Amino acid sequence: MSSWSYRKAGVDLERHRTMHAIAIELIERLNRELGFDVQGLGSYATTINIGSKKFSLHVDGVGTKTIVLQKLDKLWVAGWDCIAMNINDVVCEGAKPVAVVDYISMPEADERKFSDILNGLVEAARKARVAVLGGETAILPDLVNGFDVVCIALAIKDNDWVPKVDVGDAIIGLPSWGLHANGYSLVRKILDSMGMDYNATIDGVHLGEELSKPTAIYSNIVLELIEKRLIKGAAHITGGAFTKIKRILNNNTDAVLNMPKPQKIFELIMKLGNVSVEEMYRVFNMGIGMILVVDRERKEEVIKVIERHGFKPYVLGEIVKGTGKVILNTPYGIITY
Repeated sequence: MSSWSYRKAGVDLERHRTMHAIAIELIERLNRELGFDVQGLGSYATTINIGSKKFSLHVDGVGTKTIVLQKLDKLWVAGWDCIAMNINDVVCEGAKPVAVVDYISMPEADERKFSDILNGLVEAARKARVAVLGGETAILPDLVNGFDVVCIALAIKDNDWVPKVDVGDAIIGLPSWGLHANGYSLVRKILDSMGMDYNATIDGVHLGEELSKPTAIYSNIVLELIEKRLIKGAAHITGGAFTKIKRILNNNTDAVLNMPKPQKIFELIMKLGNVSVEEMYRVFNMGIGMILVVDRERKEEVIKVIERHGFKPYVLGEIVKGTGKVILNTPYGIITY
């Protein structure tokens, strides 16, 4: 049986990180040369100081999930995800999203599909309480074959909160609604190589329903917890999955998490693609979409806020002495990043 990985599917995370490093080096050099006060480059939300204000611009897209959504005629999810992926990121740095613009490209004009995307985008913006300032719609025959949906979020950093975790802090996870918007290149390659119908039901899992689930919006929870000084760090589990937790660790701490059993869709992907456990937890959220680090003495307060927002919190583990590693005790074995 063929064994699939993200690299085999066309996405090389190591080369991706190398490209990020190239970008950061060039951009830092430019900003120093021009005298701009830019902080946090390469983090969830880079800020720029303008006068007494701190602003952040963040960009993210839905990626190849749109290929699946188009086949399933659920492009409204692309609009929703475009908002969710951006605002879930910026709040991890304590920045409050206030507005977005969108960029939608397609091979030809299609009013119905365009409306579907915009309706999803507007609904997510309403949920997250951010304004939509318009955007760009590009009709690009020959250049694009499907839909590309991207958003840019403007956020304001009006507090002095910064991620700072300590030994003994508790780690709480917020559940995902499914795959969210990461790993679809790998999922598609696995299913397409087997000639799978995206509307098929396999081992009790309806592929179409699972692959079209929107990304959960966590921003309102995280912002409330930051405002009340109830959390000490937050990590949105997206591309690179649980390696993202390294962003909130320092050189003398590790994060140890006891992971719950993931939803069936993840086990199905692992089975159909013969994907290694380490690769699964490096690519997918495996049922946990946001990680929060809290003072263990205030854990119950945090849990109450999360439950009031309609999410089931998972107490996953704690911060321990270490060297900046993430250690996952999964139902399939121990993984260290």
